[in-house]
Amino acid sequence: MAGKPPELKNVHFVKYRQKDGRLRWYVYAWRGGPKIMDGAGERKPPLTSEAISEFYKAHEDRHAPPAETFAALVVAYLQSPEFTGLADASRREYRRWTDRAVEQFGSASLRLFSDPRMRGEVMKWRDQWAYSPRQSKYAIQVLSRVLDWGLQRGMVATNPASHVPSLYKADRSDVIWTPEEIEAVAGEMHPHVSRAFRLAALTGLARGDLVGLRWDEVGRDCIERRRNKTKVSQIVPIFDETRAILSECPKTAVTVITNQWGKPFTARGFSMAVERARDKAGVAEGKRLHDLRGTFATLLMSRGFEDREIDEIMGWQTGKSSRIRRSYISRRSVVVAAIERFRAKQGG
Repeated sequence: MAGKPPELKNVHFVKYRQKDGRLRWYVYAWRGGPKIMDGAGERKPPLTSEAISEFYKAHEDRHAPPAETFAALVVAYLQSPEFTGLADASRREYRRWTDRAVEQFGSASLRLFSDPRMRGEVMKWRDQWAYSPRQSKYAIQVLSRVLDWGLQRGMVATNPASHVPSLYKADRSDVIWTPEEIEAVAGEMHPHVSRAFRLAALTGLARGDLVGLRWDEVGRDCIERRRNKTKVSQIVPIFDETRAILSECPKTAVTVITNQWGKPFTARGFSMAVERARDKAGVAEGKRLHDLRGTFATLLMSRGFEDREIDEIMGWQTGKSSRIRRSYISRRSVVVAAIERFRAKQGG
């Protein structure tokens, strides 16, 4: 795996007195390593820029994983446009998990991944994170992505991580913030955080997309932005309430969302601010900032948007809004029925 470049130490200098009495120097990347330069003179010669380049290249070659191993496959994947084209946060998370996968499978020959028993090894690796099903799901997702990349290029014959059952079964399609909860939590926030929070509820933008939203992506009738995670374009309608909040946002930066100093917000800082306000308000226990995406979808439903239109607005795969609608309508039906029964008893 690529890491920090090696320090210029342990360079091996060998001096040789020639027959004519002059001193000659031979310089090696390390004792027993390849020669990177030579020179003459009574004093140890300084390394030239060419020698320094040769030093780094020698160390890179020295630590490169053997060809036809899983580690070599990961190195190739990390240099591919499929990886470099990911959002910064996704790349950091992928690197964390590819490093862990290399620790487990790095020296394994790529031929071993065609052995049916390798699927059992993959599941054992998944089970290391059984205490955190969400992490175990991500581990398999990244491993499968790398192997699938190799499969498409003929580097492996099969992908034993494909369709491995997930330990993470959470379905948050029915986790919806109520208007009362949004108001209560927003009331515990500083104005700049409150504006961002309300915009999240009125746009359905993921936190990374919201804090990165630029003014030039805000039109008169809609917001148009390419999602950081999927690179899918999201076109979000601007309602009157949305426009009112946007008008309150100071234009002190390129981005719409700014902190108290007028600088762009960070996604992590935004999430932490929401969690603190939620806990202080004592409502919406267990609900996350990301759940406002599904909440916004239910707002679109209440305003007459069709499922296919909502999927398009949210940048979702076809059918996701239908699942949310079924859950949302089912919950509302139960509550409405209970209210009607209560009213009937009161009237009787």
